[in-house]
Amino acid sequence: MRGRAYPSGAGSVRRVAATAASIGPDDERFRAPGAEAQWSDSFYFGGGDPRGTVFYTRIGRRPNEGRIEAALGLWLPDGRFVLVFARAQDGDGDAIAAGPLHYTCEQPFALWTVDVDGAGAAFPRAEALAGGRDEATPVAVRGRLRFMAWDDPISIGLAGVRGVADRHYEQAGSVAGVLEVDGVRVPLAGAGLRDHSWGVRDWQGVPWWRWFGMVVDPDTYLLANEIGTPGGETAAGGWVQRDGEGAPVVACTSVTEYDPDLGCQRRFTVRVRDALGREATLDGEAVAVAPLRQRRDGRLTHVNEGLTRLRWDGHEGLGVSEYLIQSEETDA
Repeated sequence: MRGRAYPSGAGSVRRVAATAASIGPDDERFRAPGAEAQWSDSFYFGGGDPRGTVFYTRIGRRPNEGRIEAALGLWLPDGRFVLVFARAQDGDGDAIAAGPLHYTCEQPFALWTVDVDGAGAAFPRAEALAGGRDEATPVAVRGRLRFMAWDDPISIGLAGVRGVADRHYEQAGSVAGVLEVDGVRVPLAGAGLRDHSWGVRDWQGVPWWRWFGMVVDPDTYLLANEIGTPGGETAAGGWVQRDGEGAPVVACTSVTEYDPDLGCQRRFTVRVRDALGREATLDGEAVAVAPLRQRRDGRLTHVNEGLTRLRWDGHEGLGVSEYLIQSEETDA
């Protein structure tokens, strides 16, 4: 679900701790930018419910490039995928907003609202994005979702991994509200995740990453990051919350079956070990994958967001798995 119900590279594994670092209310707003051209500040919400409505949304600001972007992806129970995207000039203000999307912190680390009101595109299935917008139908999307955190934020450190933002925290919680697609109400009541990350974000800066997560209840959720580094190592991070006790992930490996045509994830098994020595196995089947793209300086990066059936420790649910894959082709 990043709710995100969320071939390992060769080489050694770098352990990345996820600990309760010093985080304060000032971190619940856009941060003062660093000097790097690709310095970025991103807020993310995602979640879903058992009826089959699953979403992700992100607002990312690149102040040194003078722009801000917003996206909402929504998988509907009837199989359609709705995409809302906006790019605007960065106004250097406090509002976490771009185009039709607006996030509001009602209470730091406790309650946020996500508002959307604008134009989107509905695809008959998520995979249709690979063919451009030929199969898309324009739709109006509006509504409000509320995210209520279950616990304190978890700080996830990825020190030494270039390009994935060096400050990052996440929270699990409940998410509920109503979205409307062309006036048709889409209620949602379930669980999900939110995160805030800032620092240099270079989509072409890492060879690959896989992001997994499954949120069941306040005592039961699993987050796992597996990131390839240019030096051939694998960085592992995340969090395991089991029986009400949480600990950072110190090791993560995954095995993936890829779609033969799109090259995106279809089935995977993820194995993690946390700092308490507990082991966990997460199995997933990506039933509808949105093949998104990031372009920069002629390079093309695939970011595949997959609606995923997840199984872990006797629990089953829907969420989102995310795979970043660098293209061998240039984007002319």
